[in-house]
Amino acid sequence: MSLLEYLREDPDCRNLAEGAVHAVAPALDDPDPHHVSMELNDWAFLLAGRMPLPWNTHKAIDTLNHLLFVELGFVGDRDTYGDPLNALLPAVLARRKGLPITLSILWVDLARRMGFDAVGVALPGHFIAALRNDFGLLCFDPFHQGRPVGVEGGAELVRSATAGRVTFQRDMLRPASGRETLIRLVRNLHLRFMHAENWEEALWTGTHLILLDPDNPRVHKERAFVHLQREESGPALVDLREALRLSPDPDPEIQSWLAQLQRS
Repeated sequence: MSLLEYLREDPDCRNLAEGAVHAVAPALDDPDPHHVSMELNDWAFLLAGRMPLPWNTHKAIDTLNHLLFVELGFVGDRDTYGDPLNALLPAVLARRKGLPITLSILWVDLARRMGFDAVGVALPGHFIAALRNDFGLLCFDPFHQGRPVGVEGGAELVRSATAGRVTFQRDMLRPASGRETLIRLVRNLHLRFMHAENWEEALWTGTHLILLDPDNPRVHKERAFVHLQREESGPALVDLREALRLSPDPDPEIQSWLAQLQRS
Protein backbone atom coordinates (compact mmCIF):
# COMPACT_ATOMS: atom_id res chain seq x y z
CA MET A 1 0.00 0.00 0.00
CA SER A 2 1.29 3.45 -0.90
CA LEU A 3 0.93 6.57 1.21
CA LEU A 4 -1.80 7.78 -1.14
CA GLU A 5 -3.76 4.53 -0.70
CA TYR A 6 -3.30 4.69 3.07
CA LEU A 7 -4.65 8.26 3.15
CA ARG A 8 -7.67 7.22 1.08
CA GLU A 9 -8.44 4.42 3.54
CA ASP A 10 -7.58 6.34 6.71
CA PRO A 11 -7.80 10.10 5.94
CA ASP A 12 -7.59 11.02 9.64
CA CYS A 13 -4.45 8.87 10.03
CA ARG A 14 -5.93 7.21 13.07
CA ASN A 15 -3.69 4.16 12.63
CA LEU A 16 -0.66 6.24 13.45
CA ALA A 17 2.12 3.65 13.50
CA GLU A 18 1.02 2.24 10.15
CA GLY A 19 0.88 5.77 8.74
CA ALA A 20 4.37 6.51 10.06
CA VAL A 21 5.68 3.58 8.01
CA HIS A 22 3.86 4.58 4.82
CA ALA A 23 4.95 8.20 5.27
CA VAL A 24 8.65 7.25 5.00
CA ALA A 25 8.30 4.18 2.78
CA PRO A 26 10.83 5.26 0.09
CA ALA A 27 13.56 5.23 2.76
CA LEU A 28 12.76 1.68 3.89
CA ASP A 29 14.04 -1.62 2.55
CA ASP A 30 10.70 -3.17 3.51
CA PRO A 31 7.81 -0.64 3.48
CA ASP A 32 5.23 -3.17 4.73
CA PRO A 33 3.96 -2.02 8.17
CA HIS A 34 2.85 -5.55 9.12
CA HIS A 35 5.95 -6.28 11.24
CA VAL A 36 5.54 -3.03 13.19
CA SER A 37 1.85 -3.70 13.79
CA MET A 38 2.50 -7.26 14.96
CA GLU A 39 5.21 -6.13 17.38
CA LEU A 40 2.90 -3.50 18.84
CA ASN A 41 0.16 -6.11 19.15
CA ASP A 42 2.52 -8.37 21.09
CA TRP A 43 3.45 -5.57 23.50
CA ALA A 44 -0.19 -4.57 23.94
CA PHE A 45 -0.99 -8.20 24.82
CA LEU A 46 1.74 -8.14 27.48
CA LEU A 47 0.38 -4.89 28.89
CA ALA A 48 -3.19 -6.17 28.97
CA GLY A 49 -2.16 -8.77 31.55
CA ARG A 50 -0.41 -6.19 33.71
CA MET A 51 -3.10 -3.53 34.00
CA PRO A 52 -3.89 -2.48 37.59
CA LEU A 53 -7.08 -3.68 39.30
CA PRO A 54 -8.90 -1.68 40.46
CA TRP A 55 -8.24 0.60 37.50
CA ASN A 56 -5.80 3.46 37.96
CA THR A 57 -4.70 5.60 35.02
CA HIS A 58 -1.38 6.68 36.49
CA LYS A 59 -0.40 3.10 37.41
CA ALA A 60 -1.39 1.97 33.91
CA ILE A 61 0.89 4.61 32.36
CA ASP A 62 3.68 3.63 34.74
CA THR A 63 3.29 0.07 33.45
CA LEU A 64 3.44 1.26 29.84
CA ASN A 65 6.54 3.35 30.53
CA HIS A 66 8.24 0.51 32.38
CA LEU A 67 7.72 -1.83 29.44
CA LEU A 68 8.93 0.62 26.80
CA PHE A 69 11.79 2.32 28.58
CA VAL A 70 13.03 -0.26 31.11
CA GLU A 71 12.24 -3.72 29.75
CA LEU A 72 12.47 -2.92 26.04
CA GLY A 73 15.11 -0.24 26.51
CA PHE A 74 13.83 2.54 24.24
CA VAL A 75 15.77 5.80 24.62
CA GLY A 76 15.91 9.20 23.01
CA ASP A 77 18.90 9.32 20.67
CA ARG A 78 20.92 12.28 21.90
CA ASP A 79 24.26 11.18 20.43
CA THR A 80 23.22 10.83 16.77
CA TYR A 81 20.05 12.91 16.87
CA GLY A 82 20.25 13.91 13.20
CA ASP A 83 20.54 10.36 11.89
CA PRO A 84 17.63 9.83 9.44
CA LEU A 85 17.13 6.34 10.89
CA ASN A 86 15.67 8.03 13.96
CA ALA A 87 12.69 9.12 11.83
CA LEU A 88 12.00 5.62 10.46
CA LEU A 89 9.72 3.71 12.84
CA PRO A 90 10.88 0.20 11.81
CA ALA A 91 14.48 1.27 12.44
CA VAL A 92 13.47 2.81 15.77
CA LEU A 93 11.95 -0.51 16.84
CA ALA A 94 15.07 -2.38 15.75
CA ARG A 95 17.60 0.04 17.28
CA ARG A 96 15.53 0.94 20.37
CA LYS A 97 16.20 4.65 19.95
CA GLY A 98 14.67 7.54 18.07
CA LEU A 99 13.48 11.12 17.90
CA PRO A 100 10.84 12.69 20.15
CA ILE A 101 8.26 12.28 17.39
CA THR A 102 8.94 8.63 16.55
CA LEU A 103 9.04 7.62 20.22
CA SER A 104 5.81 9.59 20.73
CA ILE A 105 4.13 7.82 17.80
CA LEU A 106 5.14 4.50 19.34
CA TRP A 107 3.85 5.57 22.78
CA VAL A 108 0.56 6.93 21.38
CA ASP A 109 -0.15 3.90 19.25
CA LEU A 110 0.55 1.50 22.10
CA ALA A 111 -1.54 3.58 24.55
CA ARG A 112 -4.44 3.48 22.09
CA ARG A 113 -4.20 -0.30 21.96
CA MET A 114 -4.63 -0.22 25.73
CA GLY A 115 -7.86 1.75 25.32
CA PHE A 116 -6.58 5.25 26.06
CA ASP A 117 -7.55 8.33 24.03
CA ALA A 118 -3.90 9.10 23.26
CA VAL A 119 -2.69 11.91 21.00
CA GLY A 120 0.49 13.67 19.96
CA VAL A 121 1.35 17.22 20.99
CA ALA A 122 3.46 19.17 18.51
CA LEU A 123 5.47 21.51 20.71
CA PRO A 124 7.91 23.70 18.77
CA GLY A 125 11.12 21.72 18.47
CA HIS A 126 10.02 18.80 20.63
CA PHE A 127 7.10 16.43 20.02
CA ILE A 128 5.46 14.78 23.04
CA ALA A 129 2.47 12.53 23.78
CA ALA A 130 -0.67 12.96 25.85
CA LEU A 131 -3.84 11.32 27.12
CA ARG A 132 -7.06 13.22 26.52
CA ASN A 133 -9.64 13.21 29.31
CA ASP A 134 -12.60 15.28 30.53
CA PHE A 135 -10.25 17.78 32.19
CA GLY A 136 -7.85 18.35 29.31
CA LEU A 137 -4.54 16.65 28.56
CA LEU A 138 -2.12 14.62 30.63
CA CYS A 139 1.19 15.09 28.81
CA PHE A 140 4.23 12.82 28.75
CA ASP A 141 7.65 12.98 27.10
CA PRO A 142 8.66 9.63 25.55
CA PHE A 143 12.07 11.05 24.60
CA HIS A 144 12.73 11.29 28.34
CA GLN A 145 11.34 7.90 29.40
CA GLY A 146 7.72 9.04 29.43
CA ARG A 147 8.10 11.57 32.23
CA PRO A 148 5.03 13.76 32.94
CA VAL A 149 5.01 17.22 31.36
CA GLY A 150 3.03 20.07 32.87
CA VAL A 151 2.87 23.69 31.78
CA GLU A 152 6.27 24.52 33.29
CA GLY A 153 7.80 21.40 31.79
CA GLY A 154 6.34 22.26 28.39
CA ALA A 155 7.82 25.73 28.59
CA GLU A 156 11.23 24.29 29.45
CA LEU A 157 11.10 21.83 26.55
CA VAL A 158 10.29 24.62 24.10
CA ARG A 159 12.98 26.89 25.52
CA SER A 160 15.60 24.16 25.35
CA ALA A 161 14.62 22.85 21.90
CA THR A 162 14.53 26.30 20.29
CA ALA A 163 17.42 27.84 22.26
CA GLY A 164 14.99 30.46 23.55
CA ARG A 165 13.94 31.64 20.07
CA VAL A 166 10.31 30.64 20.60
CA THR A 167 8.21 31.94 23.49
CA PHE A 168 6.07 29.22 25.03
CA GLN A 169 2.32 29.72 24.96
CA ARG A 170 -0.01 27.54 27.00
CA ASP A 171 -2.12 26.71 23.93
CA MET A 172 0.91 24.95 22.43
CA LEU A 173 -0.11 22.04 24.67
CA ARG A 174 -2.93 20.97 22.37
CA PRO A 175 -3.58 17.73 20.48
CA ALA A 176 -2.06 17.30 17.06
CA SER A 177 -4.16 15.42 14.52
CA GLY A 178 -2.83 12.21 13.05
CA ARG A 179 -2.21 13.95 9.74
CA GLU A 180 -0.39 16.83 11.47
CA THR A 181 1.80 14.28 13.21
CA LEU A 182 2.78 12.58 9.95
CA ILE A 183 3.42 15.96 8.31
CA ARG A 184 5.79 16.82 11.15
CA LEU A 185 7.53 13.44 10.79
CA VAL A 186 8.11 13.82 7.04
CA ARG A 187 9.11 17.48 7.37
CA ASN A 188 11.79 16.43 9.83
CA LEU A 189 13.36 14.27 7.13
CA HIS A 190 12.68 16.80 4.39
CA LEU A 191 14.62 19.55 6.16
CA ARG A 192 17.56 17.23 6.73
CA PHE A 193 17.67 16.29 3.05
CA MET A 194 17.30 19.91 1.96
CA HIS A 195 20.13 21.07 4.21
CA ALA A 196 22.32 18.25 2.90
CA GLU A 197 21.34 19.17 -0.70
CA ASN A 198 20.26 15.58 -1.21
CA TRP A 199 17.77 16.44 -3.93
CA GLU A 200 16.84 12.86 -4.80
CA GLU A 201 15.63 12.17 -1.25
CA ALA A 202 14.15 15.65 -0.91
CA LEU A 203 12.00 14.96 -3.96
CA TRP A 204 10.12 12.09 -2.33
CA THR A 205 9.77 13.86 1.01
CA GLY A 206 8.46 16.91 -0.86
CA THR A 207 5.98 14.72 -2.71
CA HIS A 208 4.81 13.06 0.50
CA LEU A 209 4.31 16.47 2.12
CA ILE A 210 2.05 17.40 -0.80
CA LEU A 211 0.08 14.15 -0.38
CA LEU A 212 -0.34 14.89 3.34
CA ASP A 213 -1.01 18.63 3.04
CA PRO A 214 -2.21 19.28 -0.54
CA ASP A 215 -3.80 22.68 0.10
CA ASN A 216 -0.66 24.22 1.59
CA PRO A 217 1.12 26.44 -0.96
CA ARG A 218 4.40 26.12 0.94
CA VAL A 219 4.84 22.43 0.13
CA HIS A 220 4.26 22.98 -3.59
CA LYS A 221 6.76 25.84 -3.58
CA GLU A 222 9.32 23.70 -1.74
CA ARG A 223 9.00 20.85 -4.22
CA ALA A 224 9.33 23.34 -7.07
CA PHE A 225 12.65 24.41 -5.54
CA VAL A 226 13.79 20.77 -5.46
CA HIS A 227 12.80 20.36 -9.11
CA LEU A 228 14.78 23.47 -9.99
CA GLN A 229 17.86 22.07 -8.27
CA ARG A 230 17.40 18.91 -10.36
CA GLU A 231 17.04 21.05 -13.53
CA GLU A 232 13.45 19.84 -14.02
CA SER A 233 11.83 23.03 -15.24
CA GLY A 234 8.56 21.46 -16.41
CA PRO A 235 7.57 19.88 -13.06
CA ALA A 236 8.86 23.01 -11.26
CA LEU A 237 6.52 25.16 -13.37
CA VAL A 238 3.54 22.94 -12.49
CA ASP A 239 4.30 23.15 -8.76
CA LEU A 240 4.83 26.91 -8.85
CA ARG A 241 1.52 27.49 -10.60
CA GLU A 242 -0.24 25.37 -7.99
CA ALA A 243 1.54 27.21 -5.18
CA LEU A 244 0.45 30.53 -6.68
CA ARG A 245 -3.15 29.32 -7.02
CA LEU A 246 -3.25 28.24 -3.38
CA SER A 247 -1.49 31.30 -1.91
CA PRO A 248 -3.90 33.65 -0.11
CA ASP A 249 -1.57 36.58 -0.82
CA PRO A 250 0.80 37.31 -3.71
CA ASP A 251 4.20 35.67 -3.25
CA PRO A 252 6.88 37.73 -5.04
CA GLU A 253 9.36 34.84 -4.98
CA ILE A 254 6.92 32.48 -6.69
CA GLN A 255 6.09 35.14 -9.26
CA SER A 256 9.79 35.77 -9.91
CA TRP A 257 10.54 32.06 -10.40
CA LEU A 258 7.56 31.71 -12.70
CA ALA A 259 8.67 34.66 -14.83
CA GLN A 260 12.17 33.20 -15.17
CA LEU A 261 10.88 29.78 -16.16
CA GLN A 262 8.40 31.15 -18.64
CA ARG A 263 11.13 33.18 -20.32
CA SER A 264 13.43 30.16 -20.66
